[in-house]
Amino acid sequence: MRYNYSDGSSISPLLVKNIRKLHEIVGNAITNERYIVFGSGSTQLINAAVYALSHKSSLLDPAKVLNTSPYCPLFRKQTEFFNSRYYTYEGDTRPWKKKLHNMTSRFIEFVVSPNNPDGLLTKAVLKGPNVKTIHDLVYYWPHFTPIPSPADEDLMIFSNSKLTGHGSNRFG
Repeated sequence: MRYNYSDGSSISPLLVKNIRKLHEIVGNAITNERYIVFGSGSTQLINAAVYALSHKSSLLDPAKVLNTSPYCPLFRKQTEFFNSRYYTYEGDTRPWKKKLHNMTSRFIEFVVSPNNPDGLLTKAVLKGPNVKTIHDLVYYWPHFTPIPSPADEDLMIFSNSKLTGHGSNRFG
């Protein structure tokens, strides 16, 4: 079920405007000229992002999904649960950094900042044309961590429930 608005979208233009305004006031993310995508939880958004970023992978060489230790086990469990033929969970990023320069495989790196469980602000480990990064910034709010600069990444995931302290928020 969804709502349809006068511009033909199923997302309220007023809600999008206010989300952009909130991030601008808080100073934690650049949202101008960015798409705002809604999901019913970070699990849905993260899996949709992994699936979308792996779409050019082949069955013979699925995208390798990675994250840097220490990390929350959700990423591994979720990647394995959805069991796509186009991506596989391969664990820690660090061993792949040395191999990356002579590989044609696609990589999807999770970057959680502030990191769960240690709370450190982190950056991507892998760089290159065959690397895509999902920045999980659900705790990148000033009441959880200092905001040294607004996040300006290609794919950023934020959570309304972490901002407000209300899990399982629903719009409607």
